[in-house]
Amino acid sequence: MNLGLGLRIAMVLTALSLVAYGLSSYINAFLGLGQQSIFNEAWKLIALSWGFALLAGYAQPALRGVKKGDKVFAFVQRQIHQNGQNMLLNDTVPAIALEEGKVGSRIKVSLPNGLEGEGIVLGYAGVFTPSTIKLVETERIEF
Repeated sequence: MNLGLGLRIAMVLTALSLVAYGLSSYINAFLGLGQQSIFNEAWKLIALSWGFALLAGYAQPALRGVKKGDKVFAFVQRQIHQNGQNMLLNDTVPAIALEEGKVGSRIKVSLPNGLEGEGIVLGYAGVFTPSTIKLVETERIEF
């Protein structure tokens, strides 16, 4: 959810709702509506405004997807062989998207150490977290 966008839309729509309520007699006369019009009830207008704002805040990340330059969290799986045992570890690395993509698509990313990699988009940005990808390929450093 894009909380900032949702709150901005909520404020604008709430202001428009209050203006519509204040002008309800003129709006009803112009549109030929009776006294049972939604414009005569401020709380219904405000509830609709906040409902639309919440929907917009939730829908925006999915409609936008991952854009070039966005910060993403890359999940990296490492296999370590220690004392005769194989261990599979999952790490999270911040990265920058170099391409645009939607869930399930492969995008190129730039890692903090300067290398590039490729990953599959797993999810979009949330309220407190950036988009997530599963890193499937990286450049290899040869010594």
